[in-house]
Amino acid sequence: MYKDWRDYQEKAASVFRRQGCLAEVDAKVEGARGTHSLDVYVSFTNHGIDCNWVIECKLWNSRVTKEKVLVLQSIVDDIGADRGIILTEKGFQRGAYDAVRQSNVTLVTSLEEFERTAKTISKSMGLRLNSQHAENEPPAFEFPSKDQPHTLLMHGSRLLVGNWRTGNISVIDPHSRMVESVIELDNYEVHSPSEKAIEQREIRRHQPGNMTVADGRLFLGQVFSDFILVVDMATSSIVKRLAVPGGGEGSITSSSDGRFVYFASNKEDCFFIIDSATYEYERVPYPSGGRGSMCILAHPHKPHLYIGVQRGGTLDGKSYPGGNSFLAVYDLAGHTYRKSIYLAEIRGARSDDGAPVCLLWDGDRHIYVGMFQSNRGIYKIDGETLEIVGTISFEPNKHNRHSTWVDPLSLALFGNSIVSLNRNNRELVLVNRQSGEVSSATYLGEAPNGPRDVVVYGNEAIVSYPERQGLVFLNLEDIKHMAEPR
Repeated sequence: MYKDWRDYQEKAASVFRRQGCLAEVDAKVEGARGTHSLDVYVSFTNHGIDCNWVIECKLWNSRVTKEKVLVLQSIVDDIGADRGIILTEKGFQRGAYDAVRQSNVTLVTSLEEFERTAKTISKSMGLRLNSQHAENEPPAFEFPSKDQPHTLLMHGSRLLVGNWRTGNISVIDPHSRMVESVIELDNYEVHSPSEKAIEQREIRRHQPGNMTVADGRLFLGQVFSDFILVVDMATSSIVKRLAVPGGGEGSITSSSDGRFVYFASNKEDCFFIIDSATYEYERVPYPSGGRGSMCILAHPHKPHLYIGVQRGGTLDGKSYPGGNSFLAVYDLAGHTYRKSIYLAEIRGARSDDGAPVCLLWDGDRHIYVGMFQSNRGIYKIDGETLEIVGTISFEPNKHNRHSTWVDPLSLALFGNSIVSLNRNNRELVLVNRQSGEVSSATYLGEAPNGPRDVVVYGNEAIVSYPERQGLVFLNLEDIKHMAEPR
């Protein structure tokens, strides 16, 4: 593929030139401590800001060492570059991965893959305000591609949106409502017979699952794939396809220091503790009988994980016919489960099929558990005693024609309120944290399957609504003000 190291350098420079950057091979750049010889020096302007990257090309027959990473870090610091990148085709030693924690150096193991996925200069596109909506529902800001946004994640001042129709992650400025960049996920091939008994070949793209950012990299489960995908946020390049048993369907979160990622599998009866730098992982089985997970939460200050498990729990040692969902609390320091909290509702000697679908830490001492297909609504759990101390129940409204439950699929915090996205009721609800009483409910519009996810940024709630093909932005201060008694 590459004739020699010089060819590798030239091809690396060409990758950046095709993206509209200036790329100089064998560049001499002055730093504070002297002149440095660089394999490739890249310059470009992104959103009006001048950016400079140092590219080291290692066409070696062995893995790149930690020492080479530290040398590049020193050069990047000395010349004041924004980022350093090491390109190689043979991989890196473990020490090299450890060395780039919390740094502005990216390790790339395939130039070809980097070219396919990386982006330097962003081409912004505006979300389109759809004015064609019912009088009693808020407008939706649609994607240019008529996409279907599902999962949401705030990363600093940027909103990451997992789109299912086109299989990508959109990076959005929530202030300007602009799509700044798009990260495309992996393709896969589908074969199906046609009416003429001739096999048809179709290329589709994997859908994004839950997401988390750790140490400058986006980790997300690819639905219906064998991988957790790892994307370098600075370059938007896919830097790792992490194969885990059961594939990428499950829930994911990360430690507050970004050193570890936690992935609760919905296919295997276990969760994984993943080193965010080396990608090595440890497999931890769920408590005996536990199966399937849709949510996981890492305590921001304590070494505790909370895993919502869909099936296999017991109440006072007894298992009932039905789902038997529970919340497993795992002590990362002690490598053991502290407790399993039974969440299912028993009716007529049978467990309901409700399952925990989302988790929220309130910043004080309580954990809130949103329940799927359960009349319990939201459980409130004391984080110290690990006892259930209350429930927040919701009644079906006129928009909920088929269920007795409301499905609070996503929870967020806003001041003294819990923000609950109740899918079946097509509503966003504010709940007082102390009293548990609903202070306001905002109708989000009618579309099949309802809204999917919510995040809070500043005073705004941002809601993904797949079948409305966009995002709904709601000013929570205005909602609270209108709900206040006059």
